[in-house]
Amino acid sequence: MGKRNPSKFRLKTPLLVWDGECGFCRLCADRIQTLAQGRVELVPYQDLADKFPQAPEMDYDKSVVLFATDGETFTGAGAIYRTYMELGHNWAFQCYSRFKWYAGLSEWCYRLIAENRRLFSRLTKIFWGSNILPDTYRISGWLFGRLLGLITLIAFLSFWSQADGLIGSSGIIPFQDDLDHVERIIQSQPGEISKWSLRPTLLWLFDNGTGMHTLFLIGTLAALLLTIGILPHIAIIVSWACYISLASVAEPFMNFQWDALLLETLFLSLFLVPWSYQDQPKYAPEPYFLGRWLVWLLLFKLMFESGLVKFTYFSADGSNTWSDLTALEYHYWTQPIPSWISWYFHQLPSWIDKVSLVLTYLCELGLPFFIFLPRRFRRLSCLGLIAFQVLIILTGNYGFFNLLTIVLCIMLADDQWFFNLLQDRIGTRTSTSQRSSMNDRARRILAGLAAICFCWTMLIYLDRDWQGSSPPAPSSSAPSVITQSLIQTAQLTRSMNAYGLFRVMTITRPEIIIESRSDNEEWNPILFKYKPVELESPPRFFLPHMPRLDWQCWFEALFIEQLLSNPFALSVYLRFLDVMVRSDLNISQIQLDNFILEKDREVLRTLGPEDQQRYIQNLQIHINNYMNRSYWFARFLAAVARSEDSVHDLFSTGGTDSPDQIKVSLYQYSFTNADAGWESGAWWQREPVEEFSFIIDLE
Repeated sequence: MGKRNPSKFRLKTPLLVWDGECGFCRLCADRIQTLAQGRVELVPYQDLADKFPQAPEMDYDKSVVLFATDGETFTGAGAIYRTYMELGHNWAFQCYSRFKWYAGLSEWCYRLIAENRRLFSRLTKIFWGSNILPDTYRISGWLFGRLLGLITLIAFLSFWSQADGLIGSSGIIPFQDDLDHVERIIQSQPGEISKWSLRPTLLWLFDNGTGMHTLFLIGTLAALLLTIGILPHIAIIVSWACYISLASVAEPFMNFQWDALLLETLFLSLFLVPWSYQDQPKYAPEPYFLGRWLVWLLLFKLMFESGLVKFTYFSADGSNTWSDLTALEYHYWTQPIPSWISWYFHQLPSWIDKVSLVLTYLCELGLPFFIFLPRRFRRLSCLGLIAFQVLIILTGNYGFFNLLTIVLCIMLADDQWFFNLLQDRIGTRTSTSQRSSMNDRARRILAGLAAICFCWTMLIYLDRDWQGSSPPAPSSSAPSVITQSLIQTAQLTRSMNAYGLFRVMTITRPEIIIESRSDNEEWNPILFKYKPVELESPPRFFLPHMPRLDWQCWFEALFIEQLLSNPFALSVYLRFLDVMVRSDLNISQIQLDNFILEKDREVLRTLGPEDQQRYIQNLQIHINNYMNRSYWFARFLAAVARSEDSVHDLFSTGGTDSPDQIKVSLYQYSFTNADAGWESGAWWQREPVEEFSFIIDLE
C-alpha cells in the first residue's frame, strides 16, 4: 500500500508533498489546504529541499506523498486517504487498510487519473469551474431564512385580509362550526379518536371568537421575526404552528399545493437556519449539511413530480395534451385566474407553444437532477428553475407559490457565486452559538429522523406518480402498517407532501355567474375582484395575493361541468344547493331527510323495500359527495342570500341587498383572438351552457 517508516524524518504536523507544476494537482491541493486549516501542511516537491532538507529522496513527480507524524509514509491513493483521515474522515482509509480489493481498485483509479491529468483537469473545469474548493452556502442560507420569512408574512397577510368572509363567525364556513362538529363526533366515539388528530389546530385553546385573529397576529409577528433574523428557529416553529392551525379549519380555502409547500418548507428549514438568538449576516454560519440537502430534495420532489404527472395521468377519454404538445393552446385561458399578460401569450404562434412545452419538460424533468451534480450544473439548475418560475409568474396568478419555489432555488447558489460586495458584508467569523452544543446534537438527531421520513414518503409519492391514472397491479402488496402510519402523519401535519399541478390539462373554461334580484327587478350579477365575469374587464395581475374564493369558484365550475353528463347527479346537486340555501343549513343541521321532498316520498311509497333502499342509498352517496365537494359553495350562496357584509367584502361590486331570488348560471369562457379583441375591446368571449341555469327562490 506504498507505506514505509523512515527512521529520521519525523514531523509535528503531517506533510503532504505534491507536484507544484501540475495544474490539476494545484486544484486538488487548494481544496485539501482549505479543508485542512493547518492540520496538514502542503508543500510542492519543487520546494521540499529548501523547507525540509532532511526529507528523503523519492519519485515525487509520479505520486503524491504523505509523511505522517508517526513516521509512516504513504503514496498514491493511500496518501490521499490518510490525509483525509487526518482531517477527521476515517472511513476511506479504514477500507483501504482492511480490504485488498479496495486498495487495489483505489490505486488503479489513482494511476488512471495521474496518467491523464490534463484530461481530468479539463473535466474538472467543466464540472466545477476554476477551482474545486469546498462549496459553502453561508450567504444563500442567510438569504433563504430572510426570504422565507417574507413569503410567510405575505401568506399570513393575504389570507388574513379574507378570513372574516371565508371562515369568520359570519363567513362562508365559520371555523367554530367546524370545531363544534368535530367535538360532537368525538363525543359520539369516546376514547377512540382525539380531536387534535382530526383538527390539529391551536384554536382548540381559545374559548372565544378572537382566536382566529390572535393566531393571525402571532403568525404574522413570528414571520416578521424570521424576516429580520431574530430567534429564527423559534419563529419558524411558531409560524408553522399558526399556519397549520388555520389551514386545518379553513378547508377547502387553504387546501392548495402552495399552502402545503409553505408548511413543508417551514418544517424542513428548521434544520437549516441557525439555532441562535439572532441570525446576523456578518456572522452567518454554514448551514447544517443535512438541512441543506432536505431543502434540495424538496425542490427536486416539487419539480420532478410536477413533470412526471404530466405524462402518467390522462383525461377521461384517454387523451393527454401534455404528451401531444397541445397543452399551451388551452393553458393560458383555462388556468384558474389568468392575468392580462396571459392574453398576450395566448396569441403567440403554436410553434412557440410547442417549444415552450419542451423547455417546460426540460425544467421539470431534467434540471432537477442537476441539483445532485457538481457546482456548475447546480448553478445551471438554479438559473434555469428561477427563469422558469419567472415565466410562470408572468403568465398566470399563483400567489406566493412561484416566489416560494424561487426561494428554494436560492439554496442552490454557493458562496463563490455571489458578488464580492455581498461577500464582504458576510464576514468570515463563525457564530459562537453554532459551536457544538446539546441543541446542535439534538438538531442533528431530529434532522436525521426527518430525512428518513422525507425520503420514505417521497419514494411512495413517486411510485404513485409513476402509476398515474393506471390502476395498481393486482400483484402489488398492501402498504405496511409503518408506511400507512407515516403517510397519515404526513397528511395530518401537511409537512411531507405530494405535488404536481395540472396533472390533466383542462381544455374548457366553465365559469359560474351568480346574479340576484328583488321585487322582480333586473338581475344584478356579482362581480368578483379577480375571476372573469365582465367580458370587457381585463384579467388582473395581483402577485403575490391569493384570492381564495375566486380560485374555489374555478374548481366548482369544473365540477358542475362533470355533472352535466349525469342527469340524476345534476338534479340532486341542484336540490342540494336549493335546500342548503333556502334553509340556511350548516354542517351540524344536515340530515338526509332534509333532501327528500314530499314528491319523493309519494314515489317511495309506491316502491318495494329493495327499490326504496336502493334509491335512498343512491341519494345518500350523492349528498355525501356534494358535502365533500360543494358544501362551501352552498354556504357561499346562503351568505349571499343573507347579504353578509363580510362575504360581500370579497366581491368587487354587484348583487342585491336582501335578494328575493338568486340565479346561478354556467357559461363557457375563452380568450378573444387578437383581431377581435383589439377591435371590440373585449378580453373574453362566452357562450351560455343551456343545461345549467337555475333560480333559488328565497321567499
